[in-house]
Amino acid sequence: MSEQKPITQTDLDMVARLNTERFSADDLLEISDLVHELPPESRNWEGRMFSLAKRFPNQHYRLMAIDCRLTAMAELIEKNALPLGVLPQAEDGSHSVSEYVFGAAALEPLLMRGNDPFFEPKSFLRRVLELSDTDGKA
Repeated sequence: MSEQKPITQTDLDMVARLNTERFSADDLLEISDLVHELPPESRNWEGRMFSLAKRFPNQHYRLMAIDCRLTAMAELIEKNALPLGVLPQAEDGSHSVSEYVFGAAALEPLLMRGNDPFFEPKSFLRRVLELSDTDGKA
């Protein structure tokens, strides 16, 4: 097992700062659409940041927070951790994602593991259920 670097105050401050940025499901859907309109070769981190910087000039933490939230959401989708709210992968590699999943991504606390953003999966799924008005019942 590799030794993990200890969490620093700088790391904690960054996570706290990213979590102060507020978004709606519509905000994240809009940005997700913007990213998906990019050519596939421009959807890497650098390409996304360049595109988002045009949308949010001089709002560095906001664009970082958006990218982190969408990246963390995509990680849950990729790991198939959201049995509700995500339809199976289409032939083109895309997924149909419920607005409730975007809503959960807008509201859930963002966490970091090194430079990798993530959401706590069980809490995220509970949030999706709450937003979908299922009273927490699948």
